[in-house]
Amino acid sequence: MVSVEYSEAIVEVLDILNHSEEEIIEKIPKKLIDFFEENKSNTYKSNLDHNKTLEQMNLKKKTRAIITMIYVNYLCDNNERKYIEKILQQNEIKYQEELKKKYNVNNLFRERKQEEIDDVNENETAMLEYKKSTFKKIIMKIKKLFKKN
Repeated sequence: MVSVEYSEAIVEVLDILNHSEEEIIEKIPKKLIDFFEENKSNTYKSNLDHNKTLEQMNLKKKTRAIITMIYVNYLCDNNERKYIEKILQQNEIKYQEELKKKYNVNNLFRERKQEEIDDVNENETAMLEYKKSTFKKIIMKIKKLFKKN
């Protein structure tokens, strides 16, 4: 069983394949199409305009990923496959670099240390604001004595 997101994407993929030429469908293994049929969503209905190209259609990200996988594995020739795989590798490298920058351990600790320093500075400031002079403390004690009597 696949997730809801994938089962909805599979509905869109099957819709695209149903509107494709027969020679394209013949290149795709029957097992894969059977897998799609078994795992498609029964409640989701795709609203694709087949007069548009795939680039113009409002497809889900998972649908685009599945179509790319089908195209690379079953429909394109070797030269085109190598070109697409190279692009996919470059995209993966960029994605991993972005993750490294975002979740760099050194940067996380630097940010945390800076936040701690800011918190300490704020706490010190707050403590200074609430300090009472010894003169005020003495006056407060005298007032308490008179209030008790």
